[in-house]
Amino acid sequence: MKKFTIYLAGDSTVQSYKTPVKPITGWGQMLHTYFKETEQKMNQDGCDWMGYGKKSDSDFDQSIIYETDGMFIDNRAMAGRSSRSYFDEGRLDDLKKAIKSGDYLFMQFAHNDANKEKEERYVTPEQYEEYLLRYINAAKERGAQPVLVTAIAMRDCDDTPDGKFSVSFPEYRDKMLEIGDKYDIPVIDLGKATDDYLNTVGDEGSKKLFMWLEKGAYEGYPDGKQDNAHLQQAGAKAFAGLLAGLIRSYDRDDKLDKVKAELA
Repeated sequence: MKKFTIYLAGDSTVQSYKTPVKPITGWGQMLHTYFKETEQKMNQDGCDWMGYGKKSDSDFDQSIIYETDGMFIDNRAMAGRSSRSYFDEGRLDDLKKAIKSGDYLFMQFAHNDANKEKEERYVTPEQYEEYLLRYINAAKERGAQPVLVTAIAMRDCDDTPDGKFSVSFPEYRDKMLEIGDKYDIPVIDLGKATDDYLNTVGDEGSKKLFMWLEKGAYEGYPDGKQDNAHLQQAGAKAFAGLLAGLIRSYDRDDKLDKVKAELA
């Protein structure tokens, strides 16, 4: 049977990274590990990407593809991009050249969309719908299935009165859920799932998931780091696992059944 492809469009929390910037990792870099794989197919050419992957046929260098037994995952996420700037740079047009009937387009945006200080990125929740519809329609025009993914939770427990985690970018999450209902598009509520998960691991446990690094622990970060937005490999692995679990439990319709069948 011919393999289908899951394309990922998103930001730095989804992106694949090269080994020199270790340990930062996007969940899109670890997603393939939750699908059926009888062998490591990709790391045979000295590839220096964390995980097993190789350059895809995208015009953009950051795009990395992973192969499983029954499909490919083509991670075209890029740091600093919102639904607006990703589109404005021609990344959606590039993706449209590759995506085909039977494929999937998973899209996660909001971290940069909500940044009012970056005019080239910022969109209001209303504009967010307009931009996401461009992705949805692009996938549909090519015979592919669009899938909305709410943005992962940030490590915000230090900023809340009770020290608990909360859903990040709630207006954008609400708008994405609304779009799913309005246009009958599957929504994977990764934002809520990651928020719930972080509240189980707590303040200290969450530091092992995000880029909280001790001085000298990693060559690229001699002064250490305290980053509440980006994930270490353990966090990316955990969050990708949550996404896989949400796919497995999705029961609104049969639109994700083909993906479910490939889960390990």
